Amino acid sequence: MAAEETWRRIAKHTSRKVNRAWWLQSLATPLMACSLVLSCAILILRTLPNSPAPIHLGTISLAILTLVTVMCWLIARRRFESPADSMIRLEAAMHLKNALTAAEHGVSPWPAPPAQIHDGIQWHWKRLLTPLVGSTLLVACGFLIPIQAKTDKQQIIQEPAAWNELNSSLNRLDREQLADEDYLDEMRKKLEQLRQENPDSWFSHSSLEATDNLTQNHQSNQEQLGNSLNQAERSLNGLQHQASQLNQKQQQQLLNNYQQAIKNIKQGAMQPNEELMKQLEKIDPGQLKELSPEQLDQIRENMRRHAQGLKQPGQEGEKNWGEQQQGEGEGEGDENGNQGGRGGVGRGPGTAPHVLGDPHQDTGTGKHEGLQSNDPSQSLPGDLLQTSDAQHNVDQSSKGPSAGGATQHQGQGGDRVWKSSLLPNEKKALKKFFE
Repeated sequence: MAAEETWRRIAKHTSRKVNRAWWLQSLATPLMACSLVLSCAILILRTLPNSPAPIHLGTISLAILTLVTVMCWLIARRRFESPADSMIRLEAAMHLKNALTAAEHGVSPWPAPPAQIHDGIQWHWKRLLTPLVGSTLLVACGFLIPIQAKTDKQQIIQEPAAWNELNSSLNRLDREQLADEDYLDEMRKKLEQLRQENPDSWFSHSSLEATDNLTQNHQSNQEQLGNSLNQAERSLNGLQHQASQLNQKQQQQLLNNYQQAIKNIKQGAMQPNEELMKQLEKIDPGQLKELSPEQLDQIRENMRRHAQGLKQPGQEGEKNWGEQQQGEGEGEGDENGNQGGRGGVGRGPGTAPHVLGDPHQDTGTGKHEGLQSNDPSQSLPGDLLQTSDAQHNVDQSSKGPSAGGATQHQGQGGDRVWKSSLLPNEKKALKKFFE
């Protein structure tokens, strides 16, 4: 029984060896082809903007190679040897003269196993390792070759600059707490709706028009709130510090200005933060004496700070000449003078007439004047270059009839008066015309 078990174990080992060889032979060509295709696919995927992670690519590659090996094993299975077939192979290789087959059928006893078993086959490692090593190198090249991913087209398209400016303005107002949260959230929602559109249409006419409209509305609301706060602060300042110097009409004018400014603030799309709104609602211009000067100064300082923060970029610095002429004054402004002043609470439009001097009486309307130009080539048609007074120089002496003179040569009969040289084609055309 020991000899039988030994021979059967040797036959199974030989069978597995032969079957493994058939499987590796069937796997060589498909494995190389699959590795080549897989390597190219990995390189292509790595060039994509949103390429998968290397761990994901490795997992997919391993799964594909495993599937190929299983399919090759199924294909090579039809050539596999059974242990009985391997036992016949051992008989032929070891020249046992059917001793194992006879023992298998109970005709003779099992022969004693020799010290060295020879199954008649051996491995050709060069043929086996070449496809395995080659396929491994191909897949590794797909992961290790340096390659630069293509830039996503959507990343090239930059957002319109107006969006960034508007977003920065909203963030600044939120950070400095200059506007209410509802307005900021509504503006951010509208800006986000523009961002949700297709990036290819960000710079279309309709999108740019919507962006300009949104930006202009925001700037207008911001400027309106700042102007209203400035007007309310100036009116409150006049009622606080100059009430004793103003008559009843001027005090009423300041009161109306303050109430109108507060009304504009409440009706505007952009409103100050909740804290400032509560302070403004508590103020009764007719009962300012109930508030301490420190409280009024604090409220006015808060209003000035908000108005200063609401200024648009580029509005800082000195005012231009026109704005300086229309400034609000702190005095009564009722005295007359010979120069344009800054005005007072009852001032006019603010611009003094003839600030550049008295106008000239004679404007020269209807007069023709010559242009003093050093370069006549630059003059336009119709430009008056010079005027002068001149008369015709007429010869006053009379002259009678005079002889015309005699001919120097009399023509002969048949002479041509005018000769012309014509080309041959022209002569033919002229001759054909007179025929």
